[in-house]
Amino acid sequence: MSARKFQRGNIAANILVAIILIAAFILAAWFWIEKGDPSLDGAGAPPAINEPADPPSADDDAAEPELPVDEPVDEPEEPEEPPPAEPAELTDSDGNVFSYLPVGELLPSSGPGFADNTVYRPDIGFPTEDPVYLNSQVYRYGGGLGSVNGMEGGQCDARNYEYPWQDTFCEKRSRTQPMCPGGGHEGLDIRPHSCAKNVHWAVAVEDGRVIDVRRHWVTIQTADGTIYNYLHLNMGALEVTEGEDVIKGQRIGLISNDFFKSDGTRVPTTTHLHFEMYENYVAAPGEDPLFTKVNPYLTLVSAYDRKLRDE
Repeated sequence: MSARKFQRGNIAANILVAIILIAAFILAAWFWIEKGDPSLDGAGAPPAINEPADPPSADDDAAEPELPVDEPVDEPEEPEEPPPAEPAELTDSDGNVFSYLPVGELLPSSGPGFADNTVYRPDIGFPTEDPVYLNSQVYRYGGGLGSVNGMEGGQCDARNYEYPWQDTFCEKRSRTQPMCPGGGHEGLDIRPHSCAKNVHWAVAVEDGRVIDVRRHWVTIQTADGTIYNYLHLNMGALEVTEGEDVIKGQRIGLISNDFFKSDGTRVPTTTHLHFEMYENYVAAPGEDPLFTKVNPYLTLVSAYDRKLRDE
């Protein structure tokens, strides 16, 4: 073999070795990059590539949206209701505050009284057009026995025309009255708005019919039987006649002081309306009703209250 041929063979061998070495180096480098050097415990290792997490499956509970939990909700506390306001004072057309004493509480030495708390007719009107004063015509100023209570003077004394009202049912009288031990006053005395007679009107408290007109009284009866007597009107100037139908609030006559005995003799009295009411009275549960003159005091208190309220 010639020297030239040997030289070409060496060159080829060297090239082959170089190719093998380069391939080995490349393979080692790839292995290094892919796996890293296990002897380094991660130090100097190429950064790991974060693979994207697998998308959550439909069965993954974490993928379900969280539903709101129905927790008990505290209801807001209701605000406490304020205490009921004190009732406003009732005043009449003169601006005077209305007040009244308890039923059955009469003036000293004037009678036992009868404490009947019944409001017999809760819807009646009041028997006068103007403000009035319920009090005694006998045991007060201007009355024949006013001196018993130190009330000496005339009937027009201003102290007769002021509140509070006072009951006069069962005041001492000679008349027989089943509710008044020993007899007594069978109605209530209503002093008019002023001391002037033949000025102030008495009116019907309910619809009814005038069933009697005589001497010094007018009697009205309702369809269901209740009877009202109006005494001491001006009998010569009445607005109604016997047998006439009347309606609630209709004028009957002017408040005066007409008072006559059965023989026509005039009896002196003050200017006032004496008001009576016949109604069924039951003394105790189970007893038969007695149709008689009852104490209308609280019935009139109730009616006057509504009158002042324009009800």
